[in-house]
Amino acid sequence: MTTTLQHWQGRITAVAFTSLTGAFGLNLAIGQFIAPLMDSLAWSLAATSTVVAVNTLAWGLFQPLAGRLIDRIGPRQVMAGSASLMGLSYVTLATVTEYWQFLILFGVVVAAGFAGCSSMPSSVLVARWHTKSRPRALAVSSMGINAGQLLLLPLAGVLVTMLGWRAAFLALGAIMLALVVPVLWFGARNSPSDVGIRSDGTLEPAGAPTTLRDALSDRQFWTISLSFAGCGYSLYLFTTHMPKLALELSGSPSTGGWLMALVALCSAASMWLTGQWAAKRWGKRVTLIVLHTARAVSFTVLALAPSLPAFILGVVMFGLSSFPVIPLTTGLVADRFGGTAMGGILGSSWLIHQIFAALGVLLGGLLRDATGSYSASFASGAAVLIASTVLTWLISERRFQVRPSPTAA
Repeated sequence: MTTTLQHWQGRITAVAFTSLTGAFGLNLAIGQFIAPLMDSLAWSLAATSTVVAVNTLAWGLFQPLAGRLIDRIGPRQVMAGSASLMGLSYVTLATVTEYWQFLILFGVVVAAGFAGCSSMPSSVLVARWHTKSRPRALAVSSMGINAGQLLLLPLAGVLVTMLGWRAAFLALGAIMLALVVPVLWFGARNSPSDVGIRSDGTLEPAGAPTTLRDALSDRQFWTISLSFAGCGYSLYLFTTHMPKLALELSGSPSTGGWLMALVALCSAASMWLTGQWAAKRWGKRVTLIVLHTARAVSFTVLALAPSLPAFILGVVMFGLSSFPVIPLTTGLVADRFGGTAMGGILGSSWLIHQIFAALGVLLGGLLRDATGSYSASFASGAAVLIASTVLTWLISERRFQVRPSPTAA
């Protein structure tokens, strides 16, 4: 029985890793298409950037909906269907000729698919299968985010250069449909009970499941979610504006892409370290405090960097302290509210994360235009991360207790 459970747990972790590789790879690959779309269809940078901003916000808005759907029918069905939607959208993007088509397909439809097969649903799937091994499993599966950056972003650039942007959209969509979707559908099951085995659960006490209404009335939900919002603000401020800041510090046009690959490598190493050692030794809360503090320091370095070498130091610090925040925070949500009914709960946390992400993109640009440099933009990220650190101190890792109804009592 134990061997069978361990086999399925490893299998589910691999499925979640694959889903994140495809989902983040396709969603982040759009940066490789901006310049070709502008040249081919005569669109402005403002117009194409607006579509990316719409995608960022729409992803957050779709998260609670995807979460509620997961709670009703299960993560396997939602993830496979959403990955299919992303793949079909990319195939259809190969045919666009009008701006409104690009806005609807990438800004809305791709975002809807991304919401259903990215971090939130993958975390729910992993949480349902793992309890004692949850921190490690979330950390390992979340490395799929880095794999998507390292594999599909360079591939997208090569395809665009060699075959053109239409063929590149078609090829990436085909990869999602032919490889990722079958892995999700045939490789995953919603929970151990679907295959007739018992969970390893020692963290999930018996009793009524936590509902979204319960969570929204819990102060700790808001403490965790608002601390997570600092991750969204700083992450999207960095990924959107870092390449331009690198150029302003005498970097080449390709410097931003290479630095994003460096961020992915540093993040993968940090993800493994936090899952294998830090979270077990210190707990999720203390590990998050360390990561938020380190990221605040990295933004301070980026805000004050006088030259490219100092800037690269800030980039490395950001990479080490960035993506590990995601599995640790989702682990806190799963530990507090349970792994079986957390889709809508985690989706609501991600909505808050994405609202602040859009705010980070917007304020980063506004402060740059108003002051003539990125110092104030990245300083705002440091300030938000300090607030996240304070909020994380206030997090309790105790399990949420559902109050019995008067009738049940």
